[in-house]
Amino acid sequence: MERHTESASTDFQNEVQLLLSCARTHVSSPVRERICALASGPIDWGIYLSAAGRHGVLPLVCHTLLAECSEFLPEEFQRKFKDALFRVMQRNLFLAAEMLRLAGRFRGEGLLAIPYKGPLLASQAYGNLALREFADLDFAIRQRDIPRACALLLADGYEAAFGKISSHEGVQPTHSEYQFVRAAGQVIVEMQTETTLRYFPRPLDFDSFERRLGKSSMGGGEALSFSPEDTLLLLAVHGAKHFWQRLLWIADIAEVVQAPSGLDWQSLFARAEEMRVRRIVHLALNVAHFLLDVPLPEQALNRLNRDPAARKLAREVCAQFSISPVDPPVFRRFRFRVASRDSFWQGLRHAVQLATSLTEPDRKDLPLSGKHSNLHKWLRPFLLLRRYGVRRSKTHTTP
Repeated sequence: MERHTESASTDFQNEVQLLLSCARTHVSSPVRERICALASGPIDWGIYLSAAGRHGVLPLVCHTLLAECSEFLPEEFQRKFKDALFRVMQRNLFLAAEMLRLAGRFRGEGLLAIPYKGPLLASQAYGNLALREFADLDFAIRQRDIPRACALLLADGYEAAFGKISSHEGVQPTHSEYQFVRAAGQVIVEMQTETTLRYFPRPLDFDSFERRLGKSSMGGGEALSFSPEDTLLLLAVHGAKHFWQRLLWIADIAEVVQAPSGLDWQSLFARAEEMRVRRIVHLALNVAHFLLDVPLPEQALNRLNRDPAARKLAREVCAQFSISPVDPPVFRRFRFRVASRDSFWQGLRHAVQLATSLTEPDRKDLPLSGKHSNLHKWLRPFLLLRRYGVRRSKTHTTP
């Protein structure tokens, strides 16, 4: 099995290797031996704990360490790991109940709002609601239904994070994000539409996704859910959007691939071709395979081997993996956008489109109104330069 972590982080190499070894629910005998060898050696457990939190895998690695080699953990950190698992379980149960409640509210209003990621993914792929940490509740919904969904959330005590949403938002979108916050319980809900999921090269076909919906158990209830293949497509695009900086997103791919429901590989690759995200899916599978030892069937491996560009990009992602993720500079971001698409020209067009597409943070960084509002499109590349710089910042290796 290939492992591309030699350059992942020259500092805290043992902590990096232990983090990667523990960020999984499927632990083979060789991996168990590796975990015990690393845990019994020199580990800065404070650094390790902070890194797991930054990468979003704290409950997952705590569970694995306690299950596989608790005897090597200092007593202080055994308590901290158990406390972390308990806190995450409590929070996740609360959020799962809220997701189920909202799903029922949407359904009662005749709205098709499909929950994904969050507690649903924890149950579907990880098999345990406590093993995946998340901050918000995601629903996929058609753009035309946004005004009604917004009205429902406002009536439930939520507030729109990015300002008022008009009754025309369903046909004339003016927002790039639909985020709602409720102070009671500190809940964040994000509504994703064919417009906000702009990192897909072509608009999401909700009718096609709807035909493949199933049902999944979650937190004592049941909700509509995307098929495993569509879930992986959504996760692959989301991870590529964020340059695979957090281990959580890589672990998500690994767990979906190995979930009991299984994957229809032929269908997955066919849908990836249809959505023009073939290389993005290849990249996701390669990164999970390289960093987390995810076993792939021969059919999938043969396909990945026929895409050397995705393989090369995956090695770069693995080499840049750090104990403390750092936002890549603007030109590296642009190059990644181009390289991760199915062809150079498709990638170039899409990268330029993304570089000039206004987002809510852009409006916040540079408020313009009236006759000057159209300047945002042309000023956004400069906003990106200011936000991310032209050179990579020095990686922070301490909390």
